[in-house]
Amino acid sequence: MCGWVKLNRDVVEVDLWKEIVPFRLYLLLLTRATREDGRMVSGVKLKRGQYIRAFSKLVEDLGYREGRGEKQYSKSTIKRSVDKLVKKRLITVEETNVGTLFTLLNCEEIQSEGFVDFFCPSFRGTTTEPSENEDDTKVEQNQEREKKEEKLVEEKDQPKENGEMDQSARMNAITERFLQLRNRGAALSAKDMNAIEKVARMEVPLEKLLNWMENIHSTYQQKSPQQRINSMAYYEAAIVTRLGKSEWKRKKPQKETLLDRIARLEMQGILQ
Repeated sequence: MCGWVKLNRDVVEVDLWKEIVPFRLYLLLLTRATREDGRMVSGVKLKRGQYIRAFSKLVEDLGYREGRGEKQYSKSTIKRSVDKLVKKRLITVEETNVGTLFTLLNCEEIQSEGFVDFFCPSFRGTTTEPSENEDDTKVEQNQEREKKEEKLVEEKDQPKENGEMDQSARMNAITERFLQLRNRGAALSAKDMNAIEKVARMEVPLEKLLNWMENIHSTYQQKSPQQRINSMAYYEAAIVTRLGKSEWKRKKPQKETLLDRIARLEMQGILQ
């Protein structure tokens, strides 16, 4: 795709700079969005600043290189990044039959005004030229205000579990426990992230999940003291097995005692 987009120097001063996946996703949408109204893509007429793409394709688009291998983010990771961009009012999304329609909000403004004013909107008017110190102070104030607003929106919008624990917090707790037990750096593969998300969605109290992970680790260490569990998928499979056993025990019928049998036969009229 020909053409160019302007990247202002103040891009490194915004909070989104520290959000790797959301920032990469936003730049991808910014560079891929159509520059004119009326362009047809897969039978959908796009407006200026729109881009249509399936999440499975975004997984490929946002692939990255680590060492000598190629890696990809999971769909759930990209969907969470999309949600962050929506909450920051940078984009809107709409599902279609051929993919997700992304619309960049105020894309003309970011090209003419720069990133700081775009991410941290402020009232504009005729003012005197501020000093460098005043510029730095305003940037810091805008970033602090953005953090507070984003935190309030997340606390309001995110679903809670048992009145206090949400899905994101469960995933964070499980991730921390996995990294602690693995004791080998903080890098996570797409397979690890996918397994963490599956475990977090299980209808099991968080403390019980963490205790199971501890027990699985201890059992493994007893059998193979010189080795370690390097994949979260191992914990996921072991937890699924434990969950299945607990369900079987709960559903297993209890043996009828002699007194219960006599009472049942009397109710049925068999015993007089």
